[in-house]
Amino acid sequence: MNLKKLKFWSNDIIEFYCHPDYEDVIPEPKPAVKNFPEWFKKLEPFSNERDNNTDYWAMTAKKCFPMIDAKSLGFTMPLMGDVHVRTNHNNSQIIATSHKHSYQVCEYHHHEQVGGHSGIIKNNGNPLKFINHWVIKTAPGWSTLFIPPINHFDAPFRCLGGLVDTDNYPKEVNFPAVWLVPDFDDHLYAGMPLVTAIPIKRNDFNKKPKIRKMRKSEMKEISTLQKKQTARLHYYTNELRAKK
Repeated sequence: MNLKKLKFWSNDIIEFYCHPDYEDVIPEPKPAVKNFPEWFKKLEPFSNERDNNTDYWAMTAKKCFPMIDAKSLGFTMPLMGDVHVRTNHNNSQIIATSHKHSYQVCEYHHHEQVGGHSGIIKNNGNPLKFINHWVIKTAPGWSTLFIPPINHFDAPFRCLGGLVDTDNYPKEVNFPAVWLVPDFDDHLYAGMPLVTAIPIKRNDFNKKPKIRKMRKSEMKEISTLQKKQTARLHYYTNELRAKK
């Protein structure tokens, strides 16, 4: 892996770098658009049912650009190495065994750190902590939002979300996760998606929402838009959606 060849290496908002010992060893982050979930990849663009309004074959999520744009946002942070996980019938015992790596891949948090029995862990199982060996550096005024990969449902765990001011914290950020599947006994493989990292501009908007009733002009605007959507296929995609 030549780090200088990463497509986002010259990105002026966010960059990823690792210790020289890990170059060509650990999986690299990738644009999230390169990690669409398998269910979405296998989905046909049209269903076997016809749309009641147009009599065309109904489009599936494969043709939904809001979903595509959401899944394309940010960068996928990968699992650093292979891990074998065994759990019991209620996940009160979670045993994660890394292969013989020269670096850490997985550790544990104590379950009291997430509320114990009354929190997200309903038994004695400890949440996992996936170790990340990539430093994420953002431009001044930019933080990084870490969330579970959008619309991925096949992982047996779910990482917790977090926001880090990565312009001021030039250090690796690890990813705590809650295990979901009981009686699990299988491998997690290096490179599988853990979280999506999305650069966020800080203080870019007023965090107090403005709430009011709809104006007549806005009601008219919605009515006109609905008529255009009925009259023209792909109106949002072709005429309203910003080019990505």
